[in-house]
Parts: sequence; C-alpha cells; structure tokens
Amino acid sequence: MIGVSKLKSLSACLRTSAATKCQWPELEDKLITCIEEQRQSGYIMTCNMIRIKALAMTDKLNITGFQASNNWCTRFLAHNNLVLRQKTKIVQRMPGDLEEKIVDFHRFVLNCRKKDNYELVNIGNMDETPVWFDIPSARTVTTQGEKTVAITTSGHEKSRFTVVLSCLADGTKLKPMVNFKRKTQPKDKFPPGVVVHHHAKGWMDADGMKLWIKKVWSSRPGGLLRKKSLLVSDWFRAHLADPVKQALHQTNTNIAVIPGGLTSVLQPLDVCLNSRSKTACEKDG
Repeated sequence: MIGVSKLKSLSACLRTSAATKCQWPELEDKLITCIEEQRQSGYIMTCNMIRIKALAMTDKLNITGFQASNNWCTRFLAHNNLVLRQKTKIVQRMPGDLEEKIVDFHRFVLNCRKKDNYELVNIGNMDETPVWFDIPSARTVTTQGEKTVAITTSGHEKSRFTVVLSCLADGTKLKPMVNFKRKTQPKDKFPPGVVVHHHAKGWMDADGMKLWIKKVWSSRPGGLLRKKSLLVSDWFRAHLADPVKQALHQTNTNIAVIPGGLTSVLQPLDVCLNSRSKTACEKDG
C-alpha cells in the first residue's frame, strides 16, 4: 500500500491511478513483458496496439468483462511507470518579412477577385503531398525517463508516392491524382475516379501538371465552360513551367502563386488537410 505522504505528493491523475487496485494483474504482467520485448527490438508500441494486444490475451486468460478502454490504458501506463514519447519535429524557418509577404499575397488574391469577379466554383487550390508506404508512429510506449528511444521499421519508410489533392472554394473535392515512382505506367486496377501517373523519381513535373489540368482541373464541375478561373498553388518549378502556364491559359485560368517559404501558412490544403492527414497517420489514435 502506498504511503499517505507519498500519495499526497503525486499529481491528481497519479493519485487516482495509485489508489485503484489492478483488476487483471496477470494480464498486465504479460503486457509488460510484451512491451519490453517489443521495445528491446526497437519496435513501436502505441496505446491502440496495447489495447488490441490486451483484448487478444483475454481469451487465453479466460478473462470476461474486459473492454480495453482508453481509461484502462491510461491507468495501466500509470501503474507501470510507462509514458508515450514523441519524436522531435523540424520546424520550417519563416522569412523575416513574413507579415509583409502574407499581406501582399492576400491583397493580390483580393484584387484578382475584384477584377475578374470569380465565382467560388471557379477558384481552386491544388497541392502535392508525399505518402510513404510505411509510416512509423511518432510515439511509442517506453519506460519513463528513458533517454534513447530507438525504433525498428520495415525498411520501407523512405519508399513513397505522391498524391495530388485539389478542391474548390465552394468545398467541392476534385479527383485525386497519384504519381508513382517508376518508369512505366502501372497496370494495377485502381478505384474509379483516381488519376494515375508515373515519374522516374516520383515527382510532379510539367507533364504531370498537364495531365492534372486535363484530367482533373478541366473536368471539374463547370470546367468545360472555361469560365474565368483562379488556381492557387505553391511556388514549385513544375507549376510555373511555360507548358503548364500555356495549358492553364487554354482553360482560361490565372494562377496565384504562394510565396516561397510560406506554404505552411498560406497553402489551404497543406494547412487544413495534408498536415492533419500526416499527423493522423503518425499519432496514436
């Protein structure tokens, strides 16, 4: 039984956990052994993985009434001095004249809207985002105070493809485009509505942009009418190539280019969707 003085020195969360008796000690012992084995091999252990593992063990241990809830997992971690550790992040360095560039870009877009009176359905945003075949979680359960948190992966965390997402200002989502790193067009069967392309290095180039304009931008609702339109994209060489500008001109589309270094601030898809998707893939659910 924990001492009163020591109990008072703990946080409210830990006092609650310390005062709660472990209901399934055999299950928790086996889970601790499993976590230790996984961590010694460098593998990730998340809260969801612990809960799934615990549910799988209940049949072998003849345990009934166990639900592996989030609250149980929180108490389990506290009982056994375990915590979630997260990898450090590299923050993008912002330009010194950040505010000035943001104001200039907003002013440019507003002037374009006043001049050409774009309808919301004719204002679009597109962005490329890399997707890895193996996305290791940013967190793993390990012993509290451990300084080195090593993780073993499948070895495919650097293998990726590029997904091009786009939407309209009225909320319409356009067809996604997938760009694989290969020299030939894949012959696999893909879901309907997905545009598939290939590039030797998996990048978006001028040919890929022209394909996107033809298959996605031009086929958007009302795209065939070729009304005056505005496309917002970031400062990327393929977006600004002459053949791409010519293809956009043929669809009666102007382009608003986000200043370099401000993608994480001004790129709608990056701020609202891409970054959250990456976080959801990495974080423990």
